[in-house]
This record gives sequence, structure tokens and C-alpha cells, in this order.
Amino acid sequence: MTVTVLALTTPRPGGEMALQSYLDVVGPLMQAAGARLVSRHSVADTLAGTIPARFVSIMEYPSEAALRQVFESPAYLALEQIKATAFSQYQVSVLDRFA
Repeated sequence: MTVTVLALTTPRPGGEMALQSYLDVVGPLMQAAGARLVSRHSVADTLAGTIPARFVSIMEYPSEAALRQVFESPAYLALEQIKATAFSQYQVSVLDRFA
């Protein structure tokens, strides 16, 4: 069963090199796991709440095992400092399907 993931991110000003380093690691990890980017959007306006993420991305993984293959990999886990430099906001959540 596919797993849908929502990422809310805001790149940190001045963190362009760290962002590229992050993408250089995560892109191949996602590809190897069979994940795909479903859609990516910039946030145009906030209707309720406080500081929104700048980007909303939806990814699809072929299985929970594929999801774990990425997020539990040593390469991904080693990105903590790079993520802190690349993003001022970084939140990734698994979505549940409603009938």
C-alpha cells in the first residue's frame, strides 16, 4: 500500500549550499526507494494561523518499508546539521487516508 507524505518547508536565507547538499543526498535516497514527488507548491497566502511554511510538497512512497528505507537510512540521519542550516522550518508527516 502506498504511503503519502507531506513536507512543510521554508529554506533558510543563506542556506543555499546546505540545501543543495541536502537535495544531493535525499534525491537519490528517494529514487532508490521508488518514491516520487506528487506535487510541490509555494504558499501564496495565509488564511488562518501564524507563520506558514514557504513550500508544501507531497510525496508518495510505494510502501512503509520504502519510507523507512529513506528516513531511517544512515545517510538521511546524518543530515541533521545540514537540515538545520538549509531550513528554518522543516516538518515531514505521514498522511492517513479517509474514506
